[in-house]
Amino acid sequence: RISNPDQRLTQDADKWASAVAGLYLNVTKPVLDIIMFSRKLAELVGWEGPALAIGWYVIAGGIIKVLSPAFGRLTAIEQKLEGEYRTKHTDLLNHAEEVAFYNGSEWEKMHIDAKFYELINHIKSVLYKRYLMGIFDSMLVKYGAVMVGYTVVGLPVFGPNSEAYLK
Repeated sequence: RISNPDQRLTQDADKWASAVAGLYLNVTKPVLDIIMFSRKLAELVGWEGPALAIGWYVIAGGIIKVLSPAFGRLTAIEQKLEGEYRTKHTDLLNHAEEVAFYNGSEWEKMHIDAKFYELINHIKSVLYKRYLMGIFDSMLVKYGAVMVGYTVVGLPVFGPNSEAYLK
């Protein structure tokens, strides 16, 4: 009942273990950093600073969410294609005598190659989309955050309480 069990046992288990191992690094540490950074920034420039920074990241996250393709769905398609490619090889291995007897090597090669090129073209497409999203993400988050950071740093001098700071 399980399609491509060899695929599930090798590739999927390895990817699951990597995802679980990266959970701490990708969730807990950033949340702790945000809390500590916001407290210290609020002490130095007031609550306007952290609110402005967090607001920027919420807006940037919303824009990225709207513009980014469904990478989860694309990864599921990639896994399906990879499983089908492995299945073609397994079928060839299981039916090698019949293929040789009926001289079907060219037909089998054509079908395996077609499945391979389908998989490779899909992977290329996903990598290109990741490349474009990486550029857009770094421009939006990196340079946008620098602009917001300059604004936050300028709050004591140019903000609503500048008279107290400049005395």
